[in-house]
Amino acid sequence: MVDQVQTRSVTVSKKAMNDVVCWKRWSWEEDLQRVLVVVNQRATGSLLVDSPTDCLIRREMASRGMTGEVTAAYLAEYKDESLELLSLTRRADFVVLAVGTKISSAVDQRLKFYIQQCQGNGQSRKLYWLMNSGGKHVHPVELDGLSWQFGPVD
Repeated sequence: MVDQVQTRSVTVSKKAMNDVVCWKRWSWEEDLQRVLVVVNQRATGSLLVDSPTDCLIRREMASRGMTGEVTAAYLAEYKDESLELLSLTRRADFVVLAVGTKISSAVDQRLKFYIQQCQGNGQSRKLYWLMNSGGKHVHPVELDGLSWQFGPVD
């Protein structure tokens, strides 16, 4: 099921499967860059109420001028997750893997499978890790207001 609300300046959409939110999207201008940020958590809040992570993602992308479309995809296990993530990746111009290093082995395996799928489908050039100034993979909350840095996924 896809829900959508349109206001004067932004369209907010989300996709849920069996009450699990797969992704949430904010669209401002169709012709500008599309960014996908993959995080390792379940979505919280409603369509118009953002989680703290969602707020961090939107604020950072806006500060970088990436205001065409921003999608937060949540690595919570649901049916056809890998197909949905690959579809979102094909749609995006830039993909940020913002999962950090403190992830379960199940999430780590799903993330590795997703990266392999992207490589096999010619999408890997779009993938970047979210990193701190020391080069460590981080989740947006872990940066605690510090600037975001990106590193290519090998």
